[in-house]
Amino acid sequence: MKPDNKKIYDENWIAWHDMKVHGPASRWLRSLINDQFKRINSKEVHTILDLGCGEGTITYEIAKQFSTAQVTGTDFSITGIEFAEKKYILPNLVFKHDNDSANLNLSYDMITCFEVLEHVEHWEELLGRMAESSTKYLLLSFPTGRMRPFEVNVGHFRNFQKKQVEDFLKKYNFYPQNIFYSGFPFYSPLYRDLCNITNSGSNTFTKGTYGFSQKAVASVLYFLFRHLSSRKSYGDQFCGLFTKSA
Repeated sequence: MKPDNKKIYDENWIAWHDMKVHGPASRWLRSLINDQFKRINSKEVHTILDLGCGEGTITYEIAKQFSTAQVTGTDFSITGIEFAEKKYILPNLVFKHDNDSANLNLSYDMITCFEVLEHVEHWEELLGRMAESSTKYLLLSFPTGRMRPFEVNVGHFRNFQKKQVEDFLKKYNFYPQNIFYSGFPFYSPLYRDLCNITNSGSNTFTKGTYGFSQKAVASVLYFLFRHLSSRKSYGDQFCGLFTKSA
């Protein structure tokens, strides 16, 4: 049975917000994304689309980092968009409910898409549209390697294989500027196996408002991910910056 991603995320975004803000994997991913921001010439970026923005936490960080750019966050979850509109307000930031990725019919200097492609049945079609819509940069993240059963419960169709997306984007003249395959051993396999055992995303420890114990555990895990795990070429968390060749 195919996962019903719209139902999953409409039902859970509010309960998952603290996990996205304080959770170790989310904090670590934001740190990898921020490392990629340093390699982007902000003077070239005037318009940004964050596709699949969810409840808006990363989109807000993008809008702060690129304060002179107009940033649009889109998602097919009305719950996520309504939450983001109330929580994250900046003059250069707008959120839009977009069931069919219609905003890809416009062009942008940069398109970002984090932890989305694994949820899309026909990912090649969507990524191709992104490549055609972006004039300069694509910034992507997704899981790679072995897929665990708990990932189906949060709407994954797949995990990607190494170089799969890089090879696909060549036909659109997008080439890697900087690529991370990160996280061995503390994120993957150890943390991901723990998430599988505890059915992360559905248990009471990871959902809802985070108290002291959740934040303390999350901080320890974040330290392990950020400082004691592989970063560049060996790990199951992909975060890649691509530039368009003339």
